[in-house]
Amino acid sequence: MKNQPHEGCNWASGTNKSKDASATNIFSLRLTLFLSVLGLAPAHAAETRVVSGVSAYYRVDLGYLVGWTLPADTKGITTYTVTANPGGKTCLAGGNSVKCAFTNTALGFTNTYTFTVVANTAAGNGPASAPSNAIKAASIPYAPLTAQAKATSDTTIDVQWVPNQNDGGSPMYGYTITWWPSSASGDPIGSEQKQLVATTTRATLTGLKPSTMYIINVASCNAYGCNSADRWVYVSTTGTAGLSKIKPPVVISGGSATTACWNAIWDAGTAASTGSTFTRSTTKCPGVTLDPALYPKIDPTAINAKIGPLATKFAQSASFMGFSKTYSMKEWAKTGGNNWYAYFSASSKSVTLGFTTPYTVISTTPTVCTVADRWVKFLAPGECILNGSVAGNDIWLPSPVAVGRFTIIP
Repeated sequence: MKNQPHEGCNWASGTNKSKDASATNIFSLRLTLFLSVLGLAPAHAAETRVVSGVSAYYRVDLGYLVGWTLPADTKGITTYTVTANPGGKTCLAGGNSVKCAFTNTALGFTNTYTFTVVANTAAGNGPASAPSNAIKAASIPYAPLTAQAKATSDTTIDVQWVPNQNDGGSPMYGYTITWWPSSASGDPIGSEQKQLVATTTRATLTGLKPSTMYIINVASCNAYGCNSADRWVYVSTTGTAGLSKIKPPVVISGGSATTACWNAIWDAGTAASTGSTFTRSTTKCPGVTLDPALYPKIDPTAINAKIGPLATKFAQSASFMGFSKTYSMKEWAKTGGNNWYAYFSASSKSVTLGFTTPYTVISTTPTVCTVADRWVKFLAPGECILNGSVAGNDIWLPSPVAVGRFTIIP
């Protein structure tokens, strides 16, 4: 019995503690609600501020692009901090943003990076996200150091080149050889262009016309594009008919069929300009060599960049550019064919590869204008309205529909 008061005291004390706890819980709940109204998250709600689906993508004209999925609770988030690893450099994005970009200058071209994202609020920062996929800077490869060609018959030409060892940071899938017959003025005849892709540093062009000057271009190619640095080779197939009508090549790099060099002399481009003159030296072109052990590795399957699918795809925009408000059918008819090109672009369009996903451009006013592969034909006076969109892929979401409009007058 002596213990009863003590037990009673304990019971009473427990009751008081329970009441105190209830009061504390009520106060905490009210505080949570109050902070929630203000957009300030208490510490225990940090898990709702976790950024997910962090993805990274590199393109030379965009830099290092990082995207993410917004947290479940975005109230009160003021900014997002994106951190590059290694190095710890950061990119700050607004509270409604889902992407941030680091410039090439900021991160350079050497390291392989992953990125984490933190949501920032006035009450504190959320936890860091899981790391993104790893990316490294890559772009189009360097152009071949030199190229030479030699006619081997009336209808064949052998082409050889010395590659540059720099593949742009992405495996090369080969070399694209493009050739055209030359016009009398030394310009390519575009309608007769042909191409092939080689996986070695030599190719034979077949099915050529006898006694014809050809313009040949060799480009190094990877998934980011091709680069020839405008290096051209001029050589004629064997035979003599018609060659006297062919003028010297306008641009020369490397040797001719006789291995002699052309030297271009450019005038100052004044009103009295007569263009360019060319002389042929009596010596052979200086040789350019590279140790074959340093040749870039060729992977024929590397035609597409091995990126994605990403955890979070990037939103892209689309737009028409260069519109005037009014176009005259009479004036455009003077240009021949009454045709006009719709300049249409999107975020996924690469400066080196062009459109990397299918695009659609249509006219919603077919009695006024029609479109065929972005060439617009004026049919009648009125308002011409064009709709354009781009499909998505492993990196980009489909674009919204862009609208371009202008007025056609007689």
